[in-house]
Amino acid sequence: MATVLAFSSAQARRPRVGVTRIKLTEQRIASLKASRHLQYAYDTVTPGLAIRTGRTGVQTFVFVKKMHGKTQRVTLGRYPALSLAAARQAAAAIAGELAMGKDPVAQRKALRKRKMTLGDFWPQYLAHLKNQNRTWRRDEERWKQQVSPRLGRKAIEDISRVDCQSLVDGVGTKHPIAANRIAAFLSAILNFAMRSDLLSVNPAKHLRRFRENARSRIVKSDELPVLLDAIRAEGQPWSDIFLLLLFTGARRGSIATMRWQDLDLPSALWTIPAEIAKNRTATTMPLTGPAIEVLLRRQTMRAGEPWVFPGLTGVGPIVGLPKAWLRILSRAGISDLRIHDIRRSVGTALARRGASPHIIATGLGHRSIASAKAYVRLAGEDARQALGDAVATLTSGATN
Repeated sequence: MATVLAFSSAQARRPRVGVTRIKLTEQRIASLKASRHLQYAYDTVTPGLAIRTGRTGVQTFVFVKKMHGKTQRVTLGRYPALSLAAARQAAAAIAGELAMGKDPVAQRKALRKRKMTLGDFWPQYLAHLKNQNRTWRRDEERWKQQVSPRLGRKAIEDISRVDCQSLVDGVGTKHPIAANRIAAFLSAILNFAMRSDLLSVNPAKHLRRFRENARSRIVKSDELPVLLDAIRAEGQPWSDIFLLLLFTGARRGSIATMRWQDLDLPSALWTIPAEIAKNRTATTMPLTGPAIEVLLRRQTMRAGEPWVFPGLTGVGPIVGLPKAWLRILSRAGISDLRIHDIRRSVGTALARRGASPHIIATGLGHRSIASAKAYVRLAGEDARQALGDAVATLTSGATN
């Protein structure tokens, strides 16, 4: 993973430095202050890893190791653009190369000599994404499908605004929203390259974007019967997954990663943990009667897994919802209906029944209710009733 950015050898004349050895944490790094001399704080967790604090206060992760009789300092990246977790991974990767008899310094010197490409830089940015963004797989897909084929082999310093805009415009002819997401992705990765001292200007900043019209597609009343039939015909676990999406109005990621420990079936409550919730705050949602029925059915199938919908390979939660959804739509003869449109359909049904914005927010988990369960139940009973009525309207009593 470690893409190294700079190198230096120990010299006879070196500026005075201060050295400490501590277990690095975000708080301890923040407490390191600039002084008249360079300061190196070595991590006691990962051998060879240190953070260097310059005289101006700039902090940089480095890997320090004696190679070929000389002390080599390999610059990993600036903090906080490069997180502590990513720096530890980078240092461990270099140590692994040394253990296998490889010369990472010589390899990376050759890399710098031929100019670092965006493809060379991608592993470092991906490591950053995994530590900062729960939806990093979407960016990984954008990289593989659109960005890497066009810009992956191009030297970072040679990437121009024209290159970036051309890529965005090419995708936008058929997929304007996807093009806008790629524009944001390009700007983010090249901004990270700037913070890693590989660029002085971000060529993807302020690219022309495409107009986005707010999506309003919902499940139509005449589509509901055939959609429900198609969902049930898909079989398990997909049938229960999509029924639960209809009965809760939850996001597909929340349903796919639902855990038994987060459910209070007697109280008809589901707490989506902060690490999964979109707003990064624990969110408690009321559960409707049909949703409880599905969950009780799932409970009888449980074989000790923590997930309500365990992965088909036996590892982690279920994946593959988009493929199953396409099969369902094909069977139902319905087009242009996305999984997220189910959530919009439930919200629209709530509004049509006169539910207030607060009730809708509580019913769909749009915001966190940070109080105790007693308070959640007070706010949630009306939301559960309204949500139950809306689900009944949507499904027309077609539940098993």
